Amino acid sequence: MRSQAQTVESLNEKAIDYIRQENYEDAVSTLTQAIKASPRYAESYFNMGFAYYCMSRYDDAMQWYKKTIQIDSSYADAYVNVGLVCNHKKQYDESVEWCGRALSIDSTLANAYTNMGVAYGGLGRYDDAIKCYLKSLVLDSTSAITYNNLGNAYNYLGQYNLGISYLNRAVTIQPQYASAYYSMGLAYSKLDMPDDAIRCYKKSVELEPRLITVYNDMGNVYAAIHEYDKAIECFRTSVNKAPKYVDAYHNIGMIYYERKKYDSAAVWFKRATLIDPDHDQSYYACGIAYYMKGDRKEALNWYLKTVEHNPKHALAYNSLGYVYQEQKDYTKSLDYYKKAIAASPKYVDAYNNLGALYIHLKKYSDAVECYTTAVSADPKRPESYYNLGVAYYLSGDKLRAAAELEKAISLRGNYVDAFHNLSVIYDELGQPAKAKIYREKAENAEFGR
Repeated sequence: MRSQAQTVESLNEKAIDYIRQENYEDAVSTLTQAIKASPRYAESYFNMGFAYYCMSRYDDAMQWYKKTIQIDSSYADAYVNVGLVCNHKKQYDESVEWCGRALSIDSTLANAYTNMGVAYGGLGRYDDAIKCYLKSLVLDSTSAITYNNLGNAYNYLGQYNLGISYLNRAVTIQPQYASAYYSMGLAYSKLDMPDDAIRCYKKSVELEPRLITVYNDMGNVYAAIHEYDKAIECFRTSVNKAPKYVDAYHNIGMIYYERKKYDSAAVWFKRATLIDPDHDQSYYACGIAYYMKGDRKEALNWYLKTVEHNPKHALAYNSLGYVYQEQKDYTKSLDYYKKAIAASPKYVDAYNNLGALYIHLKKYSDAVECYTTAVSADPKRPESYYNLGVAYYLSGDKLRAAAELEKAISLRGNYVDAFHNLSVIYDELGQPAKAKIYREKAENAEFGR
């Protein structure tokens, strides 16, 4: 006859086989028998937690892992797996704590360091994550997932070449690692290496066709190199595989927009808003499409919908201000430019547009104030200095006007309009030699000499 311990061990082995076959119902049933046969056998509780984890029932998994610890407080793997579940629940501080407790029991647990690294990554502490992954690899240099996570951590830090090197280690160990190829594709895309990015994306979906975001990201790479038909094919694949994947709808709209097919662009942007009523970038893009089509009424309608869904959408407020300025409704235009600035206090375009409106209204001191703020917000924008120079000139301060125009030229060498204006200003200031220099510079720049 088999002993009770042998029976329980046999039931656990049987349950693990069921889990491997993804037959979780029979696994749970078998483990229930094991627990009934031996209520103090910790491994049965641990395996029950694993079965529920594989079903993505994380609260149940957590409960069973904690029961494991209640029965055997030295069961280090149970602490690790509580940390793993915490990561899935985005409870990263708790995960760090649980993994730390596991390591206090057994400092050689590589997966504890890996899970702790994931938690630090979730907290945005990528340097700490990298330290954990490197410790894990000292203990287990064959872990593809740890190399993958290490590569991703370097990618998050913008160290893409280093990230790629570790991701390559991951796929060398595990050639079927689809998400590692995907991460390499993202890194190559960031390095502006489209051929390598596309190669990795294709390998990723070859291995795992259900990775929907890969098609979308591959479409973005094709769009960036102006292979629009291939881009649309990728985005449509995303839509077909995941009909509620809003980014793909939006991106198809962007392709049609780039091709100046504004009606088709608007159709896809609208579809995106139907799928996700809070997708404010599609509301705004729809407004831009109508504006480019020449339909100001619909453009205003969609800009207004944008700020209704996102009251801090500075670009939409700025666009509203611009359209109302075109329609000579200056009161509304001023109001919306100011709302754009309130939503984004360093939004240079809004300051420049508001300044231009003040100049049109002959409120030159207000224009000077706007352009001065624009220059402070971004000191490397030559057009802001140019606009400030014009505002000073119109307000009667020619010396300051000249100084600002000179700054504009220092940032943009062949600034024809600035050359012209300086030639006029120096003539008026009684400096004909300087005026002649800038007049000649304007002529040379104009005719490419």
